[in-house]
Amino acid sequence: MAFLWLALCLTPACCLLHKDEDPEPPIKNLRMQPETRRLTWDLSGNVSEISCFINSRLITKAVDKPYCQFRVLPTCQVTNFTVASTGDPPFSAGILYPRPEGHPEAAAQRLGCWVHDVDFLTCSWEAGRAAPGDVQYRLYWQDLKTYEEEECPRYGVDDRGTHIRCHFDDVSRLREHVQFLVKGTSRGARIPCSDLTVELARIERLSLPNITGMCNKSYSIMEWKMSSHFNHRFTYELEIQKGSDPAYTEKAPGSYFVLPNPGNYAVRLRAHARFRQTWSEWSAVRRFECDLGKDTHFRDWLTSALIPLGALLALGLGVALCRRYSVLHKLFPPIPHLKDPISDNLHSSKWPGRPAEQAGRTARWRRCRFWEKRDAGAQTSSSTQAGAWTACLVLDQGTGGPGDQGTTSRSCHQEGRKAVWGSFPK
Repeated sequence: MAFLWLALCLTPACCLLHKDEDPEPPIKNLRMQPETRRLTWDLSGNVSEISCFINSRLITKAVDKPYCQFRVLPTCQVTNFTVASTGDPPFSAGILYPRPEGHPEAAAQRLGCWVHDVDFLTCSWEAGRAAPGDVQYRLYWQDLKTYEEEECPRYGVDDRGTHIRCHFDDVSRLREHVQFLVKGTSRGARIPCSDLTVELARIERLSLPNITGMCNKSYSIMEWKMSSHFNHRFTYELEIQKGSDPAYTEKAPGSYFVLPNPGNYAVRLRAHARFRQTWSEWSAVRRFECDLGKDTHFRDWLTSALIPLGALLALGLGVALCRRYSVLHKLFPPIPHLKDPISDNLHSSKWPGRPAEQAGRTARWRRCRFWEKRDAGAQTSSSTQAGAWTACLVLDQGTGGPGDQGTTSRSCHQEGRKAVWGSFPK
């Protein structure tokens, strides 16, 4: 009888103890939704506050919603996601994402990327220690908003022909936040992928510009211009050395610097971007000679004077060559000369007859006076006008030897008028 009472008393206590040891969890069915980058769950009970952790590091909190939103999810590296509540009693649960696949040491190792020379990006990695001999890797960059992937356009290989490097020629089309994936393939094994999520402004190796400027004995003005697609705020530091004096540094908040009383000096530059923790490398040394002597001033003056003189000499030579080759004559031809029938005939020694009539004859030019009638029946008189004198042709026909008088044929006509020969002025 006592045993029965003891059994009846202990039964409720056992049942109650079992209920306390295995209560219903307030968070259950924990799962990852990669398309929305959300870690979500089902609630069963009142929970005051829920926090989300990645590898035990607090990332975000869920406020009045049954999920935690992540900006980036790991694609290749297995990560522990944990959800914890601060209720009474506190509760936590976790999952691994993504699921393990293949041998971890077969994946690409030591993946790293950097922007350089303003427009270019290079990524490099090493083959995994446990990777099979026929492994081949391919790199993709992934848009974190659309999850679209694009493969590397140009690879570099090792001695076995395995891809270990990638080059992008135009980074201006990439977003500031990019995820890089290196996926491996093999005929006999599954190769895990490797991923790297970066902010391109933080991995850029700045390309330093050349320093330009002008100077005299009083001051020197130096200027430069930085180029970058992702960094836009810079702080500069100049290292200046005057003559043989020790070098010293000066800060320049902008892209110029004024140095008083410069003399002859050397300078180099380095830059610090807003999102970088370290300074860039030093630029090449630039030398300025601002303390110029009298000989240098005279040489500069002489050079300035000789340049325009040389230009004038070249212009004169060009004009001379143009005249030599009649370029101006071709460009500006002369006005044609008007023909004077009388003067042109006087300067011609050819008889205007047929060639048969010219045989054995020589021509001499003489002058004759024309007579004209004033009225009917009146005696003719000679004209005294200046225009009354004209030319006539006298032909001597003979052998042309000594004592040969030959015969003379005279002809003098002007508009059908006759002429009288005489001793008239030539």
